[in-house]
Amino acid sequence: MSAHLPSRRIALSAHSTLSSLATGAPSSQRLLPLNQRRTKWSLPSLFGRGRKASDPGNRSSGGHDLDDPKVRQRLLAEQQQTKAPALSDSIFQDEVEAATSDSLAARTNVPDGARQATPAEAAAWRLDPDPRSRVRWERKRVIQMVQRQTASSEPSDYARRVERIRQTERQMTHKSPFLETSTKKLVMLARQIQGKTLQDALTQMTYSKKKMAREVKFQLEEARDFAVVSRGMGLGKAGAAPGGDKDAALIKIKTKDGQTLKITDPSSLYVAEAWVNKGPSRNRRIEFKGRGRTGVIISPSTGISVVLKEEKTRIREHNERVAKEAKRKPWVHLPNRPVTAQRPYYSW
Repeated sequence: MSAHLPSRRIALSAHSTLSSLATGAPSSQRLLPLNQRRTKWSLPSLFGRGRKASDPGNRSSGGHDLDDPKVRQRLLAEQQQTKAPALSDSIFQDEVEAATSDSLAARTNVPDGARQATPAEAAAWRLDPDPRSRVRWERKRVIQMVQRQTASSEPSDYARRVERIRQTERQMTHKSPFLETSTKKLVMLARQIQGKTLQDALTQMTYSKKKMAREVKFQLEEARDFAVVSRGMGLGKAGAAPGGDKDAALIKIKTKDGQTLKITDPSSLYVAEAWVNKGPSRNRRIEFKGRGRTGVIISPSTGISVVLKEEKTRIREHNERVAKEAKRKPWVHLPNRPVTAQRPYYSW
């Protein structure tokens, strides 16, 4: 390879090589690059070579005197002693003085607890850039909300009825933990107790042959305890005088299934609803079959939920059915209106 170098570079490199050989400098210096160190103290010296140390401009701008530590120390002392320029000739003097006086008055008059609101006020231009628009928008939204509530302020008859029932009647919903059984087995017990009084349901579960009957009985007793303690249900005869006439408050009703009941205590409990819930599987294992086939046996879990209500609810439902039957109009075979559109000839 041939080096294509200009003639002036060759001459400069040759001159430096000869000078190094003549002075006897080590060859390692020729391999190091030439670096220029520019600092705060040495940089102004490049522009103040012709100035003297006694020149006043040389003191302010630096120069060769800044290389001396004593000169640097004296210059820093002079800069610290220099005061800020006065605002007597400035057009903003009045504004600066007013702002300074207001800030001092605010700091002296405002207590320490109120000074913490300063950061929030400083950030208000970011969080609330246009307060007037925000107030107008909030006012508009409040008006719309009031208009909607006024339009729908009149509840329907169904809503009134539901609200009245919730205020006058009580109920207790109890859900059991997941039991080690299947929904197919537990649903039979749920169907057996629903619609019965609480005492009859406990009697059925006491003499049942099913394995989960004991667990269902325990859940019924727990639901009864919660209903008495938390809802105050089933306490109608707690304050009654002993030896009173029990047949005086006897009420005969008919359920929606057609069953006739005699109620002596309207506050007694009955199982209004009962259903089962399928839970997560407890275990999975492989079932080995013939001809190399396998299956999966899943151990299910199921929970039962019951809703206990007082007999007041069934009395109300019976009275509503009776009132609905009495309100029905008698069925007429033919409409009671004059015959119209008669023709003296056949219409076919």
